[in-house]
Amino acid sequence: MLMQHIGVGYFGYYRATAYAMKHSLMPEIAKLRMKALNFWDKHGIRAAADAFDVSTRTLYWWRRLLRTGGPEALIPRSKAPLVRRSRHWHPDVLKEIRRLRTELPNLGKEQIFVRLKPWCEARHFTCPSTSTIGRIIAGAHDKMRMIPVRLSARGKARLIKKRSVKPRRPKQYRPVKTGELIGMDAIELRMGDLRRYIITMIDEHSDYALALAVPSLNSDITSHFFSKATKLFPVAIRQVVTDNGKEFLGNFDKTLQEASIKHIWTYPYTPKMNATCERFNRTLREQFIEFNELLLFEDLNLFNQRMAEYLVLYNSKRPHKSLELMTPVDYILRESKNCNMWWTHTSPCLTAAKRLICWCLVKQMASCCNDPKKLDRIIEASQKESMKYMGFFFVWR
Repeated sequence: MLMQHIGVGYFGYYRATAYAMKHSLMPEIAKLRMKALNFWDKHGIRAAADAFDVSTRTLYWWRRLLRTGGPEALIPRSKAPLVRRSRHWHPDVLKEIRRLRTELPNLGKEQIFVRLKPWCEARHFTCPSTSTIGRIIAGAHDKMRMIPVRLSARGKARLIKKRSVKPRRPKQYRPVKTGELIGMDAIELRMGDLRRYIITMIDEHSDYALALAVPSLNSDITSHFFSKATKLFPVAIRQVVTDNGKEFLGNFDKTLQEASIKHIWTYPYTPKMNATCERFNRTLREQFIEFNELLLFEDLNLFNQRMAEYLVLYNSKRPHKSLELMTPVDYILRESKNCNMWWTHTSPCLTAAKRLICWCLVKQMASCCNDPKKLDRIIEASQKESMKYMGFFFVWR
């Protein structure tokens, strides 16, 4: 069974969850104690002690709690000590640890122990162990950490900002709606000294996929492709997951921020966290790229046109096992819900223009695949309309 954590990303979520789980089990213990007291009233204290494997003193204690505090008093409370031992070390030892961390910034506890031990022996101080030194450092208000300072343009000292932490994809996370999570990746192909790249993107819930072959790869090209692809995408995109490649930084990340789309990264050397897109890359290789590899290096525009035709078939004709042998188009259309009373309350995930321009064309094409001439005319019309309104079947310039 796959658990969906709906509160991931909120401060204190796991702490609150653990607290709720803990207290959801407590009433079961209180019910057991109440059952033992009722058993005592019916059959006597000796029988209750034998039946519930507790002493008579415990039963008397439970009854006293019930009389003084009611049923809620039978819920066990925390047994943690109210007063805990605090750590006391000589101030000179603490100053020496801080001095060592200042002399050699952010020195580790093992290295500090090697230098601190002879210093303590010379002054007849008790030397803390390696683990204790680590706890002393962790307990300090500033972690005894030295932060480098640089001068600004106006001569003021400013702390160097730490490198921002990339939001990573939560483990075992699976999207439940179309457009909730889009996987993106890039395929590199070589022939001698020539290189070609194919940028791919796929919706992890509906398997709706897009791709484009480009002569080079950087954040500007990836950003341009994403801007064009979002116009054809049938729903609004909420999140995009990519690897840590340089093509997904810079302008691409800036484009996502301007569009209010969350950008999450996979962990380094963990392609399985973007497994849906990686699997689509393999399908694209086996069903299309390997049969048109020479065309990719000879005529990039013609290759993109043929790949667009393949993607139309992939999204509207090819059944997918993960979608119960449905096509991505049929799956998205079935998932979208319309309000039969007020048209203003209809979900805007699929606009009428996109349905008219994209879905009607691909459905018509799917129903006429047996007629080659008619199929060519429909493909040509779909390419022109898509280039005009949604910018997917475009020639790279």
